[in-house]
Amino acid sequence: MGGDFLLAGGDLSWSAWTFEPTVLFGVALAGGLYTGGVFATRQRGDGERLVWWRPLSFVAGLAAVLVALTSPIDRGADTYLLLLHMVQHALLATIAPPLLILGIGPQQARRLSELPGIGRLLLLAHPLVAILLFVVNMWFWHAPPVYGAALDNLWLHVVMHLAFFVSGLLFWWPLLQEWPAAIRMSLPARLLYLVVSGFPMGLLAVFLFASPDVLYAHYETAPRLWGISPMADQQVAGLVMGGLGETASFVAFTYFFARLMAESDSP
Repeated sequence: MGGDFLLAGGDLSWSAWTFEPTVLFGVALAGGLYTGGVFATRQRGDGERLVWWRPLSFVAGLAAVLVALTSPIDRGADTYLLLLHMVQHALLATIAPPLLILGIGPQQARRLSELPGIGRLLLLAHPLVAILLFVVNMWFWHAPPVYGAALDNLWLHVVMHLAFFVSGLLFWWPLLQEWPAAIRMSLPARLLYLVVSGFPMGLLAVFLFASPDVLYAHYETAPRLWGISPMADQQVAGLVMGGLGETASFVAFTYFFARLMAESDSP
């Protein structure tokens, strides 16, 4: 098929990127602010050494946002397959946020937390609040009436994407950053945080996979891609949600567990 999606209703080529101006502007602005922050840190000479992988991680996070919102995945998710929508949501909530946050050094994070507006926003990254927002947001938008309304209304759809991205940032921030001090967690607390958050998210994935009915009428009547039936589409979507989410949590859990073991073994 030459790398194209061949559909009953037309062709969706991997070359058909939309390059949505608002998305490009947001990504460019984030990249510019990040670059300015890196140079400011070096000029300030506050003792933070630039680690080579942090800029790469931040760029990878921006790339994940671009793939989610400007690649053919976006059109395929909105029009044809629920499983592509799950890939898009995973990019926005589970993949891009930790990559972006890992790109921010400790001193940059401290200075961000001291800015009045951002500091107040980061209070929502308190572990108890962040878990609640992340889980409720995910369940809310996947309720069939809400999901259907978002597919039918452009502005509501934009709000949904923003909600996934922002809740993802708030969820991953206390795991990967130490500032502000009010949200700082010990290593055992981070492990518990991942376990507690994993259960309701896994339950939602199982609900999608095991449902005896097609939950979203939009995809039941959409043109078929690759001959995937609506029910198979929904089942694979549940696997995508659970697989990508649990993989990200497992990687984080393994890392923090290894750190905890290393600390317990040190004299």
